[in-house]
Amino acid sequence: MDKHKRWTWLALAALLAGCQATPYQRQPLRTPAQWAQPDAAEQDMSREAWWGGFADPALLRVLSQARSRNPDLEIALLKLRKAQLEAGLADSDARPTLSGSLSGNRSRPLDGGGWSNSHSAGLKVDYEVDLWGRLDAAQRSAGEAFAASRYDQISADLLSDSAAAGLYWDIAAQKARLDLAEAALADAVRMQALARSRWKAGALAEQDATQADSEALAQRASLLSQREELRKKENALALLLDAPPGAPLPDIPPLAAQPPLPGIAAGLPGDLLRRRPDLQAAEARLRGKLAEADQRRADFFPRFSLNGDLGRGSASPAAQLGLGATLSLPFLDWRRLDLKLKSSEADYQLAEAEFRKTLYGAYREVDEGLDGRRRLAASAALQSEALRLAGRNAQLAQSRYRAGETDMQSWLEAARGERQAREKLLDLNLERLKNLAYLYKALGGGASPA
Repeated sequence: MDKHKRWTWLALAALLAGCQATPYQRQPLRTPAQWAQPDAAEQDMSREAWWGGFADPALLRVLSQARSRNPDLEIALLKLRKAQLEAGLADSDARPTLSGSLSGNRSRPLDGGGWSNSHSAGLKVDYEVDLWGRLDAAQRSAGEAFAASRYDQISADLLSDSAAAGLYWDIAAQKARLDLAEAALADAVRMQALARSRWKAGALAEQDATQADSEALAQRASLLSQREELRKKENALALLLDAPPGAPLPDIPPLAAQPPLPGIAAGLPGDLLRRRPDLQAAEARLRGKLAEADQRRADFFPRFSLNGDLGRGSASPAAQLGLGATLSLPFLDWRRLDLKLKSSEADYQLAEAEFRKTLYGAYREVDEGLDGRRRLAASAALQSEALRLAGRNAQLAQSRYRAGETDMQSWLEAARGERQAREKLLDLNLERLKNLAYLYKALGGGASPA
C-alpha cells in the first residue's frame, strides 16, 4: 500500500473512531461497607404496606389526597410530559421530513395585455443520513432526559408523602397539645375554686388565691395560642392539598400517647444508588451529558442529506420528479464548534461532580436518620419514666396541699412539671414519626419507575 493510500485509510479510521458513541462508565465512588448505625429490620417497604404500618386510616386518606392534588406533583408530571415530547422530537429528526407547498400568481404586463394566471404544487422529502451518529446522540440525550424526568416524578411522590405525613402529624400533635391545654385549664379552674374557698374560710393566705387566679389566666391564654397554632397548621395542609385556607380536611385524631411505628429496612449502602430515584435521575442526566458531548463531536463531520421533490405547475402541466443530495461542511466553522464541544465536556464534568455530591449527601442523610432513630427511641423511653415520676410528684404535692403541709405554689409547680413532661414526650413521639418518614424518603422508599 503506497503512502497516500495509507494516510487516507488512517484518516478514515480516525473519523469513524471519533463518531462512535462514548460508553458510559460510572466514576470511582467510595461506598461505605455498612451504615454507622446498622439496622437489620425486615420490612416491606412498598408504599401501601409501609405507610399502612402506622395503623392510621386517616393518614392514608391524606396521603392519597396529596398525591392527587399536590401542585408540586402536577408540575413534575408536566415536566415528564415535556421530556417525553422532546424525546419524540429527537426521534422525528432522525426520520425523513415531508413538506408540501401550494402557490398561485396573477400578473399582466405594464405595457398592456391581458392577465395571466399561474400556479404550482409540490411535495418535498428530506432525509439526513446519520453517518457519524449525530442524530443518534441527540436521541440518546433526549431519552436520558426523559428517564431523569420519570425518576424526578417518583422523587416528587416520595417528597409529597413525607410532606403530607409531616403536616398530618403536626396537626395531630397540635390537637393533642390542645387537649392537654384544655385539661390544664380545667385543673387550674379547680385549683382556683379550692384556693378561693379555703381563703374565704380563713384557712389560706390571700397570696395562694391570687396565685391560683394567675395560673387560670395563664392557662386560658395558652389555650387561645394553641388554637391559633392549630389553625395555621391546618391551613398549611390545605395548601399542600391545593385547597384554600379553611377548606374542609379529613378528620385527624389527636396524636396517640404511643403511636404505632413501622420498621425500616435500611439495607446496605451499596443498594442506595438503585433505591433512590434522585440518584438515578442524576445518573441519567450524567449519561445525557455524555451523549450531548458525542453530538458536539459529530457536529464537526460533513452532513449528507438526500432530498426529492414532486411538483406540478401551470407552465408545465406534467408532474416533475426531482432527486438530489446535499453535502454541508460544518467543520469550516471549527472555532465555534470547538467551543461548543469544550462547553459540553465541561457540562459533563459538572454533572459528575453534582452526582458525587448527591450520592454522598444521600449516604449522610440515611446514616444521620438511622442515628436519630435510635437516639429518639432512647430519649422517649427515658422521658416516659420522667413523666411517671412527674405525675407521682404532682399527686404528692396535691395531697400535701390539701393536708395543709405546703403552699399553693408548690402544687402549681408540680402540676406544671407534669404537663411539661407530657408535652416533651409528645414532642419526642412527633420527632420519631417524622424521623421515620424522613428515613423512608432518604432510602428511596419502595418506589420503582413504571
